[in-house]
Amino acid sequence: MEDDDRVAAIARALAHPARVRIVRLLAAQSECRGADVFSELPLAQSTISEHLRVLKGAGVVSSRPEGTGMVYCLTSGAFEDFISLVSGFAAATPACVSEGKGC
Repeated sequence: MEDDDRVAAIARALAHPARVRIVRLLAAQSECRGADVFSELPLAQSTISEHLRVLKGAGVVSSRPEGTGMVYCLTSGAFEDFISLVSGFAAATPACVSEGKGC
C-alpha cells in the first residue's frame, strides 16, 4: 500500500500545470533560488510558494535556506521511483486492453 500512496501523492502534485512548470524549471538546473522561480512564473509569490509546498509534501522537491531566501531542487530519485512504480501498471495490463478490444 505504501507504493500506492507514493504514486498517488506524486500524481496529485503533478496535477497542476504550474507545478509541472516548476518541475521543468528545476529539472533544467541542479538547483534554483526561490527568487528565480518566482520571476519565471506569471503568478503571485504566495501562489508559487503554495505550489512548492505541495511539491515538497509529495517528496518531489526539496529546499534549503541560503541567506535570506531558499534554494530548491528536485529530490533525487523521486521520478525514478514514480516511473518504476507506474511502469508496473503497463506490465500488468490485461491482453484485452493492450490489444485495443476493451473489457
